Amino acid sequence: KTIHQVADTDAAVLLLGESGVGKSMFAHTLHQYSHRKKEPFIELNCSTIPENLFESEMFGYEPGSFTGAQKEGKQGILQQAHNGTLFLDEIGELPLSIQVKLLKVIQEKKFLPIGGKNEIQVDFRLVTATNQNLEEMVRKGTFRLDLYYRLNVIPLHIPSLRERREDITTLINHYLKIMNNKYHTLKTLHSSTYDMLIQYHWPGNVRELENLIERLILTTEETIITPKSL
Repeated sequence: KTIHQVADTDAAVLLLGESGVGKSMFAHTLHQYSHRKKEPFIELNCSTIPENLFESEMFGYEPGSFTGAQKEGKQGILQQAHNGTLFLDEIGELPLSIQVKLLKVIQEKKFLPIGGKNEIQVDFRLVTATNQNLEEMVRKGTFRLDLYYRLNVIPLHIPSLRERREDITTLINHYLKIMNNKYHTLKTLHSSTYDMLIQYHWPGNVRELENLIERLILTTEETIITPKSL
């Protein structure tokens, strides 16, 4: 309900929740229900970029800006996201040196590529996500308070799967349909298998459930998947 309420605004959204709860899916949903839906959706996982490459990845660079740079230069993700949605996953991993520069972009809606002389105007909707406690990081000095306030306009906590067991059956059926189509099978789950999966604690959340259904489809010879397959 909240996603639908805020999707068609430009308010910054911070998605909170354990790993695997589907934060990326919710970010895509925000984009799809917004007025920017026909524009780019650019996603960057902040935990996968080495700190020394962050600046060039985010801001891009002009030709010949530094040793090893592509001779034609490179467009950064800020420019790629122009008019669309920029989704920064694992925002807690953003280096402090980049945090202050991102804050400046959010405030001024413009930035300077590495080696550039002219600032580039950008307009994007910012969505971020983390499984970390940003308030605790602010207290420890590893995350900027001013940036936290900029990101935390609409905080959305996505509960773990064990906190929303009423969703488990729906998700099982959703992924059963996807995997049956993918592998051209017609497999179903026995009612006792549903019962076991509803009671399971799902430490890996929705991602674990999706992987389990795919594994059951591939490794179970019978058409009806019983508890022994688990």
